[in-house]
Amino acid sequence: MKKLFGFCSLLAFSLAFSAAAAPKGKPTPITAPGKDPEKRKAWLTVGLETANNASFFGRNTYEQYPYVAASLTYTHVSGLFVSAMSYQLFDTEDFIDETDVSIGYSYTLGEKFDGQVSYSHFFFGANTPLVKSVTSNAVSASGNYDWNYLFTGLTVSYIFGGSSDLFTVLDNSRYIPLQKLWKGKNPVGIDPKFSIIAGTQEFAETHTVVVQNRKRLLELLLDPWKNGNGKGNGKGNGNGQTTTTTTTNTTKRFRVLNYSITVPLVFSLYNIDIEPAYRFSVPVNKLEGDESEAQSFVSLNLSYTF
Repeated sequence: MKKLFGFCSLLAFSLAFSAAAAPKGKPTPITAPGKDPEKRKAWLTVGLETANNASFFGRNTYEQYPYVAASLTYTHVSGLFVSAMSYQLFDTEDFIDETDVSIGYSYTLGEKFDGQVSYSHFFFGANTPLVKSVTSNAVSASGNYDWNYLFTGLTVSYIFGGSSDLFTVLDNSRYIPLQKLWKGKNPVGIDPKFSIIAGTQEFAETHTVVVQNRKRLLELLLDPWKNGNGKGNGKGNGNGQTTTTTTTNTTKRFRVLNYSITVPLVFSLYNIDIEPAYRFSVPVNKLEGDESEAQSFVSLNLSYTF
């Protein structure tokens, strides 16, 4: 029931904004093609995303958690932007499992380079199983350069709050237009991308310890007579109380964490963007107890800008 109600609610949230505006042309984060930047001061983008599983810097839980997410982004022509995105995982107890709020600045240098700096804060439901939930803040800076035959992007992120880690994401891609094959009018193409994620992974170790302690606590609650005839495990006072202590052995080695290949199909119709995508992700250099495995991700992104 939660799955159906949550999906319909977030879908209605996105479509409500979409229906309120007439097509005005599709903008980009900095300028609006077909529009004079001096006349257009700002734009609003509503998005809806769904996927078969969630991941965080190449790490994911063993059990898959399909989700749907709604987003709202306000971008000023100066490059300043603010956005919010809420995730609802299917088959979990919380109605909203995660909400991210971000503020940042996008810029261009010449015709071939653009970049962005941002700060994000994460809010999580009390029972969320996401790996990401062991942290609460992120500061990121990215730069992209167009080599004509290759488009290269580098993002550096520092996450903190609960655990602290530094990550780099190197992307290489190239957009290939397809509408010329059948002389179509609407932009459509594929944008294959190869990504390498490197960084530290205290967050992964912290998440593993938290999950293990939750499992131990659940076992004690389900079988209180298992250890010590109802008096705990010999370390308590026999009144049925259980104390769980989380200890994290910090690992601060910077190394490659993940390789992935993504193939999205990008289709634009007026100011609506539709992007189904397939991604195959391979985690490497995993810590002991890390449940991440090589797997396929299938997603669909819809956005409407006005």
